Amino acid sequence: MAIRLSLYNFYKTDFSDLSTSEFYASLLMGFRVDMISIFTFSSLFVLALLFVRSTKARVAIGFIWAVVLNTIFVLSFSDVLYYYYIHRHMSNEIFNLGNDMDIIYDMAFGSMLPYTLGAIVLSILFLYSVTKIFTAKIENFISGKKLLITTFIVILVFFIGIRNNFAGKSFGSSDAYAVNKVSSGNLALNGFFTMYRTANSHAKHNLMKLDEAIKITKEELSSPNTPFINKNYPLERHYAKKEKPQYNVVIVLLESFGAEHLDGFTRYKELNITPYFKKLSQEGLKFTNFYSNGYRSIFGITSIFTGITIPLGFEYLGHGLELSNLSYLGKVAKENGYSTLAMQAANNRSYRVDAVSKLAGFDNYYGAQDMPNVEDVDPGRAPLTGTYDYNMFAFYHKKLNEMKEPFLSFAFTDTTHSDYYLPSKKFERYPHDLKNYNGSLNAHIYTDDSIRRFIEGVKKEPWFDRTIFIFTSDHGSGDALNPIAREYRPDDKPLPSIEHFRIPLIIYAPKIFKPEVIKTLGSHNDIFPTIVDMLGWDANITTMGSSLFDHDIKHRFAYFFAGDLIGLKTDEGYIKYNFKHVVETSADENKTQEMKKLLFAIDTAEANLLTKNRWAK
Repeated sequence: MAIRLSLYNFYKTDFSDLSTSEFYASLLMGFRVDMISIFTFSSLFVLALLFVRSTKARVAIGFIWAVVLNTIFVLSFSDVLYYYYIHRHMSNEIFNLGNDMDIIYDMAFGSMLPYTLGAIVLSILFLYSVTKIFTAKIENFISGKKLLITTFIVILVFFIGIRNNFAGKSFGSSDAYAVNKVSSGNLALNGFFTMYRTANSHAKHNLMKLDEAIKITKEELSSPNTPFINKNYPLERHYAKKEKPQYNVVIVLLESFGAEHLDGFTRYKELNITPYFKKLSQEGLKFTNFYSNGYRSIFGITSIFTGITIPLGFEYLGHGLELSNLSYLGKVAKENGYSTLAMQAANNRSYRVDAVSKLAGFDNYYGAQDMPNVEDVDPGRAPLTGTYDYNMFAFYHKKLNEMKEPFLSFAFTDTTHSDYYLPSKKFERYPHDLKNYNGSLNAHIYTDDSIRRFIEGVKKEPWFDRTIFIFTSDHGSGDALNPIAREYRPDDKPLPSIEHFRIPLIIYAPKIFKPEVIKTLGSHNDIFPTIVDMLGWDANITTMGSSLFDHDIKHRFAYFFAGDLIGLKTDEGYIKYNFKHVVETSADENKTQEMKKLLFAIDTAEANLLTKNRWAK
């Protein structure tokens, strides 16, 4: 409960929509969640201690029990810190964080060092205290009938505590919502509960009959320009070859470039932190109604490479998702005569982008270790992991010069990921901090300048005029009206939470496209088919998106996943669903029910077709 109250005090704005009664109801629900968490992982130890008399054995059991409880505490408090970045509890992504140990180590022993040291000290004291308690000899043990009765009572108490529900199914994450508000669920749940309860969530994806789900999903994706072609792979569509110039494509995925923070895209007061990015948007195709499909970088990368929103409970690309047949952007590019390249400013194995890029058909891959430092770095300012964005952009420029045309390339930045190391004080307009909003603003100023140097450099190359640049972000970047941000935007009002999913999309090619502001709804899943359509490639692909240039798509949607929630954004509004209730909606009852039905169809169709390996041929 102390951890829960810490979460509340750290992020009060996230819970401002709760009335006093709703707040206390959520705390009470949180007590039930904590009871389930602790009872589930304590029951066997308590039962064992009823029967074990040896002091050594009791010390061993007590110590192991303490380690388990301590792990629950550490993970739950770590979740409070993690909440800062995505404004929800950690879920099954915990099982994949081993792929990002360099980033985790950097943060734990960098900006989070006081918390790390505090956790270590408290853990040692707790484990030592438990060991001392269990070394005490117990003179009188219960036995016979008393032991049987006590055992029965203990089992009954644990059964009731773990099940925590006297009707229907046992208590689940969706039951933790005291009221149908995301804030209520976030306050009631603890990070450890959401982690182990989402370890295997495939069974949740039977929200309607599969045949009906496929029918509805096909209706939403249908276009006379991209016919469905295979009954066994019902969502696979054919993109016919068109006689179009084979332009080069340069994709830049920007770390944590949420639209709510960016000049030219924010619906809050502009802070003049990305003036060059704004200039690019004014000179290209500027998409103002574009959304991410998840909260983590690997979600964005997966969606761009495959056109898929990773369903709740499924593994990531490079970690199991590829066991199903998928359509891959790089492979389709190569089939249409393109050379391919991928890189990232983070370390080579970060997010497994090296393996993911190879899977997706990118022949050449580079990480931070391959990139020489060309940035002007003040003494003692080298980043602990990865490399500065301009080092990557300079390397990108060099490699693009070496590529055979036409080419398709992908690059992923890093400097705007916490911890916010910067090469020089000249970028520190705000009081710099490695992990708070001020540090993020300064990092955006630096990355914007890196983009400027990159684009102004490649403008001099002969291939520039026949190249299309695509700039977008991996995901949003949290609350633009947190307490620090509020100092710079005192008069702005909070926007709906869907704003945290809105990201920029710029298609920049001044010799090819005239500047235009486009309000077409889109998401990461639309980038792959947009490229196929834009270049007139011949391709049979399956994606949960459509070309942004296809004007025959009647209804557009963005289908996203956020921890224990799934959601849908349409032109009618948006909903979030926790597999029991709609916990947030922006529409009236009729529109909400329509969006709920569509969300059920999309989620059921995608998850089941992937499971049955009927996604792509």
